[in-house]
Amino acid sequence: MSKATPSNQSPRYSRVWPIVPVLVLTGIWLVSIFLPTESPEDLVPVRRSWTVMGTVLEATVYRPATATALVHDDLETVHDVVLEIDRLMSLYRPDSELVAFNNQSGMGPVPISAPTFQVFQASQHYRRLSGGALDVTIQPLVELWGFYQMDRTSTPSPEDLQAVLGRIGGDRLDLDSAAKQAALANGSRIDLGSIAKGYAIDRAVAELDARGVPAALIDLGGNIGVLGQPPEGRPWSVGIQNPRENNLIGRLQFRSGAVATSGDYDRYFEVGGKRFSHLLDPRTGWPAAELYAVTVVAPNATAADALSTAAFILGPEDGMTLLSQCQGVEGVLIQRSVDEQESSQLAVSTTTGSNPEGAITFALEPETNAILRSWIEGSEASILPDCVFPIAPEQLP
Repeated sequence: MSKATPSNQSPRYSRVWPIVPVLVLTGIWLVSIFLPTESPEDLVPVRRSWTVMGTVLEATVYRPATATALVHDDLETVHDVVLEIDRLMSLYRPDSELVAFNNQSGMGPVPISAPTFQVFQASQHYRRLSGGALDVTIQPLVELWGFYQMDRTSTPSPEDLQAVLGRIGGDRLDLDSAAKQAALANGSRIDLGSIAKGYAIDRAVAELDARGVPAALIDLGGNIGVLGQPPEGRPWSVGIQNPRENNLIGRLQFRSGAVATSGDYDRYFEVGGKRFSHLLDPRTGWPAAELYAVTVVAPNATAADALSTAAFILGPEDGMTLLSQCQGVEGVLIQRSVDEQESSQLAVSTTTGSNPEGAITFALEPETNAILRSWIEGSEASILPDCVFPIAPEQLP
């Protein structure tokens, strides 16, 4: 697919097919994916990209040379799955199931498709886990701040914020698992932007697995899921964007699961020289402001997507505490250095390296102006083995 940038060279940022670094564009350059340039003769990578869910979907499928005739259908399967999740869960499509559900707030229980219901369940799970930092009933707040149009020049008034906060909260979404029905309180609305892309990747990876694909990488706007191992059994490698400069700050290597990044440089506006990002704290109504970016590696993409958002909103201490308690989850949190003498320096805190098998590693890029700190793990009693919500292979409609 593409190759790793040698450590003694600067990474390139052009999008050239098919063997240079793949860069994910979500309003800005977010992360880079690096794969080996050489493949065994019997394993051939094929890549395709589309625009879907308001971002770029890139899929790379590896098949033996004798089975490349299957790759077209493999790639179309990925596209079809993501399109279907978009049709179900988008706020930007008037015909989506989510828009219809929001329009029925206050009307009692409504039948919901199995995939959407599962995402509702997962979102409630991560809301409880994060103490309300991640809450999908946040749509009225996002609308108030103007992040759907990105044309804000002022912050909301305290009165408007208080009025909207009364329409937000996990208790305003009621789920009936037996009947697969959901009820939304009057005036509340759901925004699945913090979890739907991860779920779409999980569904696409599962479909490829069912088709017998030996290895694949799916990148949906910076949310990444993998299947199997790259050629020659090397780990997958992800370059993490410096949140304040157009270069890489470090690299993650991992062998399975998914990666997601949440940062204040994706969607934001400035008022009086202060940055206000789209990552809003549903508990206060204000954008979270302590961190610049959070990258999470997790067993599935739904978890990585949700936990990166939750950790960003929780802030450095609580965010890292949450990630360090989740079994199988690793995190990299980036913020401004607390050293006033080094105001331009970044502080990078990480839980990576705590895995006894070394399944996930992180390293700063050479000559990076950053301080790397390892988070001190808590006791084994604090580990949450059920932190990651399992994604069942629900049948798409």
